[in-house]
Amino acid sequence: MKSFRRQALWLSCFLLGIIGAVFAPVQAQSGGGYALRFYGNGVAGIDRVEISIDNPPVPADIGATDFTLEWWMKALLAENPSTSVSCGSDAGWITGNILFDRDIFGSGDYGDFGVSISSGRVVFGVSQGQSGNTLCGTRTVADGTWHHVAVTRSRANGTLRIFVDGVLDAEGPGPTGDVSYRDGRTGTSSKDPYLVIGAEKHDYDRTQYPSYSGWVDEVRLSTVIRYTGNFSRPVAPFTPDENTAALYHFDEGPAGPCLGVVTDSSGAAGGPSNGQCRNGGTPAGPVYVSDQPFTGGQSTSTPTRTSTPTHTATFTP
Repeated sequence: MKSFRRQALWLSCFLLGIIGAVFAPVQAQSGGGYALRFYGNGVAGIDRVEISIDNPPVPADIGATDFTLEWWMKALLAENPSTSVSCGSDAGWITGNILFDRDIFGSGDYGDFGVSISSGRVVFGVSQGQSGNTLCGTRTVADGTWHHVAVTRSRANGTLRIFVDGVLDAEGPGPTGDVSYRDGRTGTSSKDPYLVIGAEKHDYDRTQYPSYSGWVDEVRLSTVIRYTGNFSRPVAPFTPDENTAALYHFDEGPAGPCLGVVTDSSGAAGGPSNGQCRNGGTPAGPVYVSDQPFTGGQSTSTPTRTSTPTHTATFTP
């Protein structure tokens, strides 16, 4: 009789465990880690991430082929007040609040490109030699919520595109040809062979060329055009593939000042294309923060992954 009761109790616990797994509230799955918060200080080489792309060359030096640059961002319009971008012009993006700067000082052999925020919109510009174009988006991204943004560029026909949350926001012509940083190039500025995140790389004029203030996460550089039309925006951190040139999760942590290496987790041949945080300013940035796109609660507009219940638990009588 006692054996029968133990078996019945075990069976009841087993069934309750399965029912609990199936009907328990589903928890939002965290993407883990951190994002980076910049404050737009943009002077004296601070409040930015610097990624060396030459000496030696690394895969993050995109532009010799088609490319896609994509990231997650959250910004406030009041912290990014620029309205002076010249849409449709060569290098018109540089007067916005600069988010990605792969500019070279003066007219360049090969070319350059960059991304800024103006009037709360994404601005993307590419130059090659003496020609170039600046493409201006129409959707507001500086609204205090997380947005996925991607910009693409075709080497063959020069077409430029901006996507916001998976929706084509702007499309236009651009220069053709190679816009990478020429290996071994001797520039007029020591900051030329860098891709800089969060600031104007040359510290030339903070008023005329302001830096970005806001959050950035999940930066991926690819050597292909990943998007040509509307798509479903990502619901999880990126994973590398053969077309990934560089990938930055910004998960080094801990929460607080970013002072060391920012790791490229792409695994691209010839890499890694690691970056370096340059912390400083008032308030000092960049800093690691737990507010990131996949935390499931930081932003009501951001989709989160949900866990799938499994029934592999073992019950011991």
